[in-house]
Amino acid sequence: MPRPGQALVVTNSATISAVDELIQQNCRITTREIAVELSISKGTVHHIIHKTLGYGKVCAQWMRKHLAERQRTTRMGVCLTQQFLH
Repeated sequence: MPRPGQALVVTNSATISAVDELIQQNCRITTREIAVELSISKGTVHHIIHKTLGYGKVCAQWMRKHLAERQRTTRMGVCLTQQFLH
């Protein structure tokens, strides 16, 4: 339960879609830039990015934390190829 006076994180599908769209357009965008663009708090942006969309920063770019099945298969193939080369 939040403390008295503490704002709750309120998100809706339009805001989530807007954040995802901004990240798709520019994967190097910062949470501050997104917050200013959408006129929402940085905390809300952080919650949407990390909890709702499942992104994390990798080398200053927003990336999904979990690989898609196709990406896992591709990586496994590359690893097996590299293993046989060495």
